[in-house]
Amino acid sequence: MKLSLSTALAAAALAASAALAPASAGHHNCKAEMAYLNPDHDGTIDWREARRAAVRLFHKLDPDRDGTLDMNEVRGRVGILSFARFNPDRDGTLDKHEWLALVKHRFHRANPDKDGTIDCRELQSLAGRKLLRVLM
Repeated sequence: MKLSLSTALAAAALAASAALAPASAGHHNCKAEMAYLNPDHDGTIDWREARRAAVRLFHKLDPDRDGTLDMNEVRGRVGILSFARFNPDRDGTLDKHEWLALVKHRFHRANPDKDGTIDCRELQSLAGRKLLRVLM
């Protein structure tokens, strides 16, 4: 009886957390991201700021300092299909040029109004969250 009661409680807790997740998904406070990515404090991230953050992250993710990132070094920030798409020479690594091409693609995807900047609303979208993975 205890096993079935504990199983029922666990299932109820899981169902409750699943029910709450969609209500809060994507509604985070982007002040921390903006503080890091937006040094001019204008409330948006332009390509120059995104590129600077992407280069900084590239160097952080490249501990062996060979000038490339392999799948292990991107640590789940980039899926295998995206990795392959932006690795045209098929050498199994992304050099800085390939990395920045991937980041630029994500920047444009996160900027549907095509104004050249990413604001908090855009940063909270799925494309914006994917962009953050390659900036921070």
